[in-house]
Amino acid sequence: MSTRITLTLPPLSQLNTPYPSIAYLARALKDSGRQCHLRDVGLEVMLELFSKPGLTRIFDAIENEDQLPSPAWRTLALREQYEGVIDAVIRFLQGRDRTLATRILDTPFLPQGPRLSTVDLSRFGDLAVDDAARHLCTLFLEDLADLVTSCIDRGFSLACYQHHLATGPVRFEPIEERLSKTNVLDEFLDARTDALIEETKPDVVGISVPFPGMLIGALRMGRRLKKAGITVVLGGGYINTELREVNEPRLWDYVDAITYDDGEGPFLAFLDHLEGQSDLRHRTRTKNGLHEQPVPKRPFVSAAWYGDLRLDRYLQLIDSENPAHRLWSDGRWNKITLAHGCYWKKCAFCDVELDYIARYEPARISQLVDAMEELIETTGQSGFHIVDEAAPPKLMRDMALEILDRSLSVSWWGNIRFERAFSPDMCRLLAASGLIAVTGGLEVASNRLLEVIDKGITVEQAARAAHAFGEAGVLVHAYLMYGFPSQSEQETVDSMEVVRQMFATGVLTSGFWHRFVLTRHSLVFQNPDHYGVKIPPLPEGPLFATNDIPHTDPTGADPERFDRGLVHSIRDWMRGENLERPAHIWFDPPLIPAQEHPRRIENAISSPVDETGDRLVWLGGHVLESPNGLLLHHLDGEVTVGGKSEEREWLHEVIEAARPGCDPLYAQDAIDSFPGRWDRYQRRWQKVRAAGMVQV
Repeated sequence: MSTRITLTLPPLSQLNTPYPSIAYLARALKDSGRQCHLRDVGLEVMLELFSKPGLTRIFDAIENEDQLPSPAWRTLALREQYEGVIDAVIRFLQGRDRTLATRILDTPFLPQGPRLSTVDLSRFGDLAVDDAARHLCTLFLEDLADLVTSCIDRGFSLACYQHHLATGPVRFEPIEERLSKTNVLDEFLDARTDALIEETKPDVVGISVPFPGMLIGALRMGRRLKKAGITVVLGGGYINTELREVNEPRLWDYVDAITYDDGEGPFLAFLDHLEGQSDLRHRTRTKNGLHEQPVPKRPFVSAAWYGDLRLDRYLQLIDSENPAHRLWSDGRWNKITLAHGCYWKKCAFCDVELDYIARYEPARISQLVDAMEELIETTGQSGFHIVDEAAPPKLMRDMALEILDRSLSVSWWGNIRFERAFSPDMCRLLAASGLIAVTGGLEVASNRLLEVIDKGITVEQAARAAHAFGEAGVLVHAYLMYGFPSQSEQETVDSMEVVRQMFATGVLTSGFWHRFVLTRHSLVFQNPDHYGVKIPPLPEGPLFATNDIPHTDPTGADPERFDRGLVHSIRDWMRGENLERPAHIWFDPPLIPAQEHPRRIENAISSPVDETGDRLVWLGGHVLESPNGLLLHHLDGEVTVGGKSEEREWLHEVIEAARPGCDPLYAQDAIDSFPGRWDRYQRRWQKVRAAGMVQV
């Protein structure tokens, strides 16, 4: 009899869409002829918490407490109102009762907690009824989450659980101490673990731990599963980065094995071993040590498979005005991957030595788009999140052409590098295929520091790429970094000024600053002297997780000086506010003024850009004959292109040959076949280009 397998996500990550790790592993199992069940236990726990019976248990647990924060007393006083509306709120956020929106907005329906009582809905507009109502319901849940955090479990939030205990370097003792205790949330988790056992009857459970805020839930589940005689395997991003050298014997009281890097191969080999086949375990650790047999060659899994996962139960929250953050928290996106690893893999702050970055392997585009069609059919959703570390421009182009050739109607977005390859025409092609947003690392926004990082771009190049996306109607979000080794106060203020100019010129739609974190698998850690970093000795004694490394930067500025000013300024800039306010006065006391040219970004995006491709692709509609020439229809209108009869015949043939799905037509070949003097046709050709002829 084959092994019964269940894959699960523990508390707690996203509530709007399943984290894709178990769905990718499920496709690998499916492709190998194995079946499995999928469970998002984190979501199940939250749905149990945010229900009338769940809130009743929360209120019962705290109502006899003498010392509660003042907002908790008001919540307790409105207990019946909270319990009365919670099930309706969840139905609404799941999309099962949209008619509730007007009542949420226009009547005293939701109890007013601290967040709801100060909300400003003016930015939603009169017609955004559904969005505004979902924002209110999100704040309603956040108020309740704050209640749980302050009165039940300080490690709880809507998006993570006990994150502070798992962020390294940490010891196992605090983790074990927390696992020895039980509160109401733990009882919810225990009940859902028991339900998983009863409903799926597994022999093996694979638990994915992509983030630190999921470790405690995973270990609690693992302990309970092991007591039921079930084999427990841990994998995921957190395991790959934080626990590569773990030497903690108590870990095996909670799990039987942990897998590294791509979990598909190690997990399949582990299953074969359990079933008595040859021991080909690799990149797998058990209490007997690390198993490292030769890694078999297998293609990476390029698309998720959701199997029996209940996709209709996820919550569509609106928790941020940041439009890129909204993509992450609102909507359920099917996950696909254009290429395993990173085609650049040089950035000094990145985990470049680990397999998920270092091993680059592109997908086969036709097979990937086959999987997209399959996912649309099985999930009913046509939105796709490209989860690449950095999507390669050529593969993006090829996927766009395949989508257009098949006349698929999809929306997609993902992470990129601000490459020169993203020309205006390339961005027009990608947008025509359904690209709605890109997120990319501008990082330090300083050419000196970008060179130190070996990012492979300049500020000007990034601005031109971002501008090309924006002109094509694609949302552009920038990842921004401060506190990189040797970054001075002047460079930080100058970087802030560059970002201000990008918002002022419309180059960026959104952005987010994060402070540099030194990780064990980065180039900075491997060569600290080169980057001017001092790494103090780690605490004595055995450590459990050791990826995030404390460091000092003798030549750089103190990053804490910039925390509040960077957060507040970018929030206003995304709203289109205070864009003329000088960067240095966002701080108290003000810092030194920026030394950047006031029109640096404006000059960068106004300079001529050469198209980098040579293939012609027609994105417009059908060509019609008219008395004045050929009538070219496109989404924004129509264009008439005159000329001699042979020139019109040539243009008609070129347009038909340039449609997606046809054999490639190259610009030079088209020009060589032109029946006349090409230099005299330039004005008409520009009209053709504006109507939808791109060169990629």
